[in-house]
Amino acid sequence: MLEIFDIHYDSVKKALDEALKRFGIDPYDVVAEIAEVTDEEIKELNGERRGVDAVTDVLSFPALTGVKFPFSKEDYPEDIDPETGAAILGEVYIARGRAEKQAAEYGHSAAREYAFLALHGFLHLLGFDHMNDSDREEMEKLQNEILDSAGIGRDYTEEEARVRTGFAAILGRPNAGKSTLINALVGEKVAIVSWKPQTTRNKILGILNRKDLQIIFVDTPGIHKPRNKLGGYMMRAVKAATDGVDAVIYVVDAEKGMDINDTERIAALEKSVPVIVAVNKVDHVTKEKIAGILSELNDFKGLKAVVPVSALRLKNIDALTDEVARLMPEGVKLYPEDAYTDRNMRFMAAEIIREKALRLLDKEIPYGIAVSINKYAYRPSGTLEIDADVVCSKAAHKPIILGKNGAMIKKISEYAREDLEKMTGEKILLTLWVRVKKDWRDDDVMLNDLGYDKNEDL
Repeated sequence: MLEIFDIHYDSVKKALDEALKRFGIDPYDVVAEIAEVTDEEIKELNGERRGVDAVTDVLSFPALTGVKFPFSKEDYPEDIDPETGAAILGEVYIARGRAEKQAAEYGHSAAREYAFLALHGFLHLLGFDHMNDSDREEMEKLQNEILDSAGIGRDYTEEEARVRTGFAAILGRPNAGKSTLINALVGEKVAIVSWKPQTTRNKILGILNRKDLQIIFVDTPGIHKPRNKLGGYMMRAVKAATDGVDAVIYVVDAEKGMDINDTERIAALEKSVPVIVAVNKVDHVTKEKIAGILSELNDFKGLKAVVPVSALRLKNIDALTDEVARLMPEGVKLYPEDAYTDRNMRFMAAEIIREKALRLLDKEIPYGIAVSINKYAYRPSGTLEIDADVVCSKAAHKPIILGKNGAMIKKISEYAREDLEKMTGEKILLTLWVRVKKDWRDDDVMLNDLGYDKNEDL
């Protein structure tokens, strides 16, 4: 997927989408960053990476060499992003001042100039160059054809029909209903749900798309004191989720009420970021208890809104969305219209399996379960084959997970398969194995294998 940063012209996305179409590349098969930077920043990049002391209009840093067409990500097994499963193409940087100056000199709009420069840089990522006259002519011809196909000629102007778009982190104590809430806000299953605290272990994005609105909700693990290396990873995910967001939705569990931790965290958050409090599970408590919580929240003068909700019953979800939307800045959408999460299906498959295990095993095995996907591939028949390990931390847990004559693991597999088939629209063959790895939550190698990288830039 192409990630476009700080460029507020739809023309850039139009040009790059047309380029992908031209080369028959699935947008989900590649990942590349296209960013706007200052002239000074591009000069620094030139100096650091090219040894050139100059401001250029665009810089490209390809990750692949010898790109072949028709394009297939399977041709680049060493250049696959483990998070998305896509081939890494590289980075493109556009110098803001130089781009605007050139637009004025050439007598066309800045939107057209940005589209041209972004496309020019993107073609470099695909292996095109202009080192000699023949290559230059081919590249210029290709650029013009793609821009024309996208409707971006030299007379192109763009009405900056802005949408509200930004990031909102969802925070709160464990088991406050954050994952249920993000699923309700997005309208799709993004995060797994369980009664057990700390079910969510990673930072997960859920994307709400409307015509004039895109909110990227960041689901996070419940805020708690880490007791092992996995817990430490989870708390780093929480901290990373609040960096650079436009708003925070702090979820209060109406059943448990406010405690000193909620009070301190809300007070700290509202000093640095706009905060909305969602009082969740209001369908489970009396009106008097809700009124008491709302009275406590009145003491926080910096809150942008307080919204009583039931994420499970979808009560007041639209009202909460409206409050968040008011806090989103104007810009362009960062994700495609049909995207509802940033996670790939391998990750989602592991999470769905873990969700079913947590639910079916109830209190017998509280937290010591992880899921590792060994195989995720299509058979010639078209059936999607998923092979996975259910990892537990104690040998005594293995027979519990297996169940008598394998009944429990079969039930976990059956329930997970049903969910995954609904999610993917595919026929799925799911095979689960149970593996014991003692103290895996404190094992750096095992945590890394399971996707919890202590060195990851969350």
